[in-house]
Amino acid sequence: MQNDKGFTLIEMLIVMIIIGILAAIVIPNFIRLQDRAREAGVKSNMHTLQLAFEDFSTRSDGTYPDHAASAAPGGETVENLCPQGQYPDNPFTGAATVFSWDADPAVAGQVGANPANTTHYLIKGFGKRGLLTLGLTSGS
Repeated sequence: MQNDKGFTLIEMLIVMIIIGILAAIVIPNFIRLQDRAREAGVKSNMHTLQLAFEDFSTRSDGTYPDHAASAAPGGETVENLCPQGQYPDNPFTGAATVFSWDADPAVAGQVGANPANTTHYLIKGFGKRGLLTLGLTSGS
C-alpha cells in the first residue's frame, strides 16, 4: 500500500500562482488607499488650521494672523489655538506639521497660508504629488 496523503508539487505551484495573482491585485490598491487616507489627513489638518485662524480672528476683533508670531490680545498664536496647543501631525511623516506662511507648501503633508494678512487668508495643503485642490479661505 502507498501513502497518498499530501500535496503534489504541481498543486503547490498552482496555489502559489493564485496567491501571487491575488497579491498583485491587492497590494497596489492598498497602497493607493493609504495615500488617499494620508491626503484626507492633510485636508483635516487644513480644516483644523482654518478653525484656529477663525478663533484667532474672534479673539482679535476680526483681525487674522499674518505670520507665525502674530498673537491675539490674550497672547495666543495660531499654533496655541490648535488642539493640544500645537500644529497637527503630518500624516505622511508622523512628525509635527510644518506650517508655511506666505508661501505654498512644497512637501507632502505640509500646510500653509498663502496669502496670509490681517484681512484674509487662503490655507493650502500639499498631498503626495502636489498642492491639494481644497483651499480654505476667510471668505473675503
